[in-house]
Amino acid sequence: MHSKLIIVTDRGLLRAYRQTQTVNDRQPRLELIAELKPAEAHIKRSDQVSDQAGRFPRGGGTAVTPGDLSAGEQLQQEAEQDHRLIQQLAEKIDTLLGDAQVTAGRLAASAPIHKQLFAALSPISREKIIQVLASNLTKTDPTELLGHFEKVTPSIAPTS
Repeated sequence: MHSKLIIVTDRGLLRAYRQTQTVNDRQPRLELIAELKPAEAHIKRSDQVSDQAGRFPRGGGTAVTPGDLSAGEQLQQEAEQDHRLIQQLAEKIDTLLGDAQVTAGRLAASAPIHKQLFAALSPISREKIIQVLASNLTKTDPTELLGHFEKVTPSIAPTS
């Protein structure tokens, strides 16, 4: 049996639905088949680091005034955490779309990450994805998901 998937995600939640339709069904039904909640995405930044922003002196010298302190390390940590979360989401999507029974998939990812996420997917997964939306639909009722995809002209890859 061939199946189609609808995958909705943001940084902290991924849900995958299998789209099924029997002869008796008017509308396709969506069955939740996978859910991923990366723990790292739900931890406050203040709980992840022991130092507060602004505690790192610039230039390696002794800081005299608050303006002489740098918060650059925190920005690098945030970027690294985002990269790890996107990789984790991409791996889960690759696993789901890697199934031989899956013939096509639709992906809705929140706007800040949709381009990075699509780029992180394997070539096989990218081939199976027939539509990408830059929209956070993780909290949307499953009965309304198909309507969001049908409103938009299909696009395979996110545009720059």
